[in-house]
Amino acid sequence: MRVAVDDVSLYFDVEGCGLTARGDEMLSRPTLLLLHGGPGADHSLFKPEFSVLADVAQVIYLDQRGSGRSDRSEPEMWTWTRWADDVAAFCDVLDIRAPVLVGSSSGGRVAIECAARHPDLVAGLVLESTLGAPTSLDESLEVFERRGGQVARDAAARYLGGDTSPAAAKAWADHGLPLYAGASDGDMASRRARALINDEVQAHFRAGGCGPADVTTALATAITCPTLILAGEDDPVSPATAASRLAAILTSTTAQVEVLAGVGHGVFRQAPQKAFEALRTFVRDIPVTAPAGDRPQAARPHSRF
Repeated sequence: MRVAVDDVSLYFDVEGCGLTARGDEMLSRPTLLLLHGGPGADHSLFKPEFSVLADVAQVIYLDQRGSGRSDRSEPEMWTWTRWADDVAAFCDVLDIRAPVLVGSSSGGRVAIECAARHPDLVAGLVLESTLGAPTSLDESLEVFERRGGQVARDAAARYLGGDTSPAAAKAWADHGLPLYAGASDGDMASRRARALINDEVQAHFRAGGCGPADVTTALATAITCPTLILAGEDDPVSPATAASRLAAILTSTTAQVEVLAGVGHGVFRQAPQKAFEALRTFVRDIPVTAPAGDRPQAARPHSRF
């Protein structure tokens, strides 16, 4: 499905109902709004794992501006701020109230921006292998080296340091990219093959066009909703130590950190049982907001139309 949001048409998909019948009443269920990574990838990276949550929540998959099946727009609009405001506008158009934003990798950076800019909208944050946690390059390179030796560290240093040469790209593909995941994530080749990826967004990000990757203390303190941070112990891109650092600067709310052993970048893919157990527990404690039609309304003047 597609919906017009400001100047673009955004693609989204839905699993699970927002209202469920029980006896003589209709009960509201929480809404999980999934924000993919990349940046420049698409919502398919969440499938099929997130289908299991359709029994307790309405799961909404969204392709962000410039990505997947949504309109590409212009490069100057591929920013954390614009993507975050798109999420808020998307929710406004579809009357989605108090969603839990589930952000993966760079999608976590978008979710953080949205929760800070639109605190009255977001009921909760789930940040998985998130970008945005204050991280040094050396911190990431240490994990690359621990997992792949000096050759992996050198390849990552070139690519993550901004080297755009074909030689650097090949070294990264051979020695760095395979270490994104842990040993349990064996199907990344098929996931990438079926995803609609806009490489121009990734290049824009690497050139700094999306804005600062790290979350500032000022931005973090603007977040007031409960937050769950899921990190992989073997993640070289979003190290677990950085996840703990992010939680520490979320001083205006409660932030829970779960670090999963033997897991790289992509907790939900590699450890779905533990990750979804933590997510279900987290969502269970967040109040559900009923749809607009279920809330009492002020009396309206009579009309013959």
